Amino acid sequence: MIEQPQSVTVISNQRQVQLRVERLAIHHRMKILEAEKANGSKFYLFFYKNDFITGKTAEVKSGSLIEKAFQKGIVLPASHPLIDHFLSDRTFLLKSTKQVFQSVQNRYTPQETSFIFSYFDSFLSKETIIKLMRKHFYDYRRNGQLRLAFQILATMLHYEPSNKWALELARKLEYQTIRSIYEGNHRELVEADPLFAEIHAFDDLKSNQTYLESLYRKEKRLIELSALRLHLYLHSPVEEVDPQKLLHVSLSESERARLLWILYSEAPHHLLLRKNAFEALMYLNKTSEAIHLLSQRQGLITQSEYELLLQTFQDESIPISSIEFTSLQSLLEHKDNRSYLDGLLHALIPRMIHEFGLSYVYTWVKPFMEKNQELSILSTVQTMVEIQDDPDKQFQLGKLYHKMKQYDEAITCFDWEMELHPTDPTPVQWLTKVYREMGKVEESNTYMSIYSQMQRISQQ
Repeated sequence: MIEQPQSVTVISNQRQVQLRVERLAIHHRMKILEAEKANGSKFYLFFYKNDFITGKTAEVKSGSLIEKAFQKGIVLPASHPLIDHFLSDRTFLLKSTKQVFQSVQNRYTPQETSFIFSYFDSFLSKETIIKLMRKHFYDYRRNGQLRLAFQILATMLHYEPSNKWALELARKLEYQTIRSIYEGNHRELVEADPLFAEIHAFDDLKSNQTYLESLYRKEKRLIELSALRLHLYLHSPVEEVDPQKLLHVSLSESERARLLWILYSEAPHHLLLRKNAFEALMYLNKTSEAIHLLSQRQGLITQSEYELLLQTFQDESIPISSIEFTSLQSLLEHKDNRSYLDGLLHALIPRMIHEFGLSYVYTWVKPFMEKNQELSILSTVQTMVEIQDDPDKQFQLGKLYHKMKQYDEAITCFDWEMELHPTDPTPVQWLTKVYREMGKVEESNTYMSIYSQMQRISQQ
């Protein structure tokens, strides 16, 4: 996975605390952000639709709604651009449990309040949550508001399906007409209980995609809308559309690259994602990962992929030390990629010699030599290896090093030749040339003077 740390800032007891984001779960109307504190403990931030509710350190209980959200919801891993867009560099003020109880009940309906607090079951007792729901139920029932009372029962049974008290009440004859709506068609349920209708729809995303997309658009819940469309795209067997067209947020080039890699990691069966993921990795200078991706594919490099590789190998600002050369070797050995071999080797071998030395490069290119004897770059490497220990061939070796732009090694060879043949001006002339190409003007002028003097002496 691409390393792209994401963080979120909370204010607790008037102190700013930085948390490392782990993932975001979208589940029904809730979004739960899992983050990690400096001490390694888990911290959860809760959002109802787009509204921040609270944040808590918690050990997730088995069977809790936090656990279910990350098991059955739409989960975005850290580094996902949609998390960046959702957080938008916001800082979240943490309130006491008492303040949260008060603000939630003041701001939302009893149905929404019951729903929200059901997600706190990893740090609030079940008895506390059930007590709150029962209070709202009896408030409605005392006022003769049976439809609203039944909504509370529905929310309670969503939270705890085996709750005996709620089950017995829901079966009572007085709720028969209302209960039939929950068991009937979805359109009636949307009108009777929008909250439960959304819960019900979320449990079958594919069948209810149209309804949920319409709802998210209407309520401007663009993160949910984008996440839903990407989720269904990833789980479709043959969908080959550009995933960026599924988003309802604008991405920078870096965000686009991160998204494509994340999507490919989750759905490598999508051919378009595979192509786009390579381009994304190259954009992010993740050359080794990009090459590994191509080698896994075991097929023809496309022209655009070749051009990206060539551009990267030629760019000296991009280090090659992190490249997985075994994967690259396997990729270039493929018979369908022979037409690209010469260009890539010409760009890569000089840098490899500089980084790893001639012996390493010779060992690495050996598999290419038998079937590609016509390539001049391979012949050059072969010759360099054969003459590197021959004292009488150092001038020739120096010229080959110069051809590879390995100037320090070329200088060593020409210095050797100059000592062996002190009256020969040719190695001096080459030293003048090499130093000039290195931008070392003073050294170049020094050897130019020596060369000129040798020329005058030879003409006397």
